[in-house]
Amino acid sequence: MSLLELHKIQTTKSSWQDFVEYSIQTPFYTETKAKTQSLVEAIQLTLFHDYLSTFSPEEKSEFLSSPDAFQASAEKFVNILEGVRYSQEGYNQKERSLFLGMLKSLLKEHKADENGERKDLERYHFYRCIIRFCSDKEYIFRVYEKYKSYLSQGSGV
Repeated sequence: MSLLELHKIQTTKSSWQDFVEYSIQTPFYTETKAKTQSLVEAIQLTLFHDYLSTFSPEEKSEFLSSPDAFQASAEKFVNILEGVRYSQEGYNQKERSLFLGMLKSLLKEHKADENGERKDLERYHFYRCIIRFCSDKEYIFRVYEKYKSYLSQGSGV
């Protein structure tokens, strides 16, 4: 294992942790959690909302009005992790192992204590949703449809 590979994985973990902490504090998440009465749905919608916020207003508008444009973007997003997930050229075995270990550690940190109680259900589900978001185009598209439906119901944020 190289220092570069280890740094790349640690940076990813740290970025995800920062992203989760940021997302939990957003007004959108607070509103969505109250409106949906579903922790997982609120997390999905918030992750999607935060993802869209990384685009320009024009791109965001295009994605929300054109499922085809959004799907093309989602495919590129999912392929960012192709090197550790799957690649026609093959993937870096060590980096993949480190990445999968990082995913397991994130989930384990928030999963269950010795009594089987969830330590932090909210963050646990955030990480589960991020993992799916980063690996499954169909999942992203289902959340996209939920998000559009949620907005049509009049999100105030």
